[in-house]
Amino acid sequence: MNKNRENFKKYSNDLYFHHLLVENERIRTLICQELILDREIVSTKLKNAQQYGKNFYEKKLILDILAIDDVGDLYNIELQTYGLNEEILVRFELYNAELLRQQVKQGEDYTSAHVVRSLIISYGHILDNAPLYKCHFRMVDDEHHIVYPFNRMEITIIQLEYINQVINEMTSFNQLMYLFKNEKPYDKIEIDYRIKEAIQMHDKYISSEESYLEYLDRLDNENIKFQNNSRETSDYTRKIISYIELHYMED
Repeated sequence: MNKNRENFKKYSNDLYFHHLLVENERIRTLICQELILDREIVSTKLKNAQQYGKNFYEKKLILDILAIDDVGDLYNIELQTYGLNEEILVRFELYNAELLRQQVKQGEDYTSAHVVRSLIISYGHILDNAPLYKCHFRMVDDEHHIVYPFNRMEITIIQLEYINQVINEMTSFNQLMYLFKNEKPYDKIEIDYRIKEAIQMHDKYISSEESYLEYLDRLDNENIKFQNNSRETSDYTRKIISYIELHYMED
């Protein structure tokens, strides 16, 4: 089996993750429910159901899932395989802020703006000084431990590296995370029916040649982006060298 085919078949394939949450409301709602504990979510719908572009220049590739629940709260969900860096974390803050701003722009008054919750499921580089499976962030006064009143933005980060911290608390959500981390279900207890659905959908997904070709298109898109970035960096470097030679180097 070649490397591309091998990676395509992994649960960490974020194209499969996108497919799973688009097509299965039960699993999408299960993930959203993890972010809110004081009420039960009845249903969720997609706010961005677009598929991936076949060409990098055709349209922006949709890598995340934006869902809305039955009371209007928003959930931005993303699977990160390349690690958490400053760009990703700041992007989530700005995206949350933009989703809040859009609500007001569309006619909502400030007090009726719905909560925006983001979830990052991370395979890669872990948060500095936070060796924890689940980290929940919202605005708070650190000195007095007071939560900002009427807070409208929350970000939760799941670090799959630490899944064993909840090995004795295998909720349905944690079972799903275990599946994504270990490429197999946690079978020490009865497997949740939604996890079985995720496995069935995965088996069907990886048997689809069309899905595999889409995955290869995605790799080509990433290579194009990398080459363009490298070319821009090289051009910039040459300009710097030329400037130095022109202004500071003697014949």
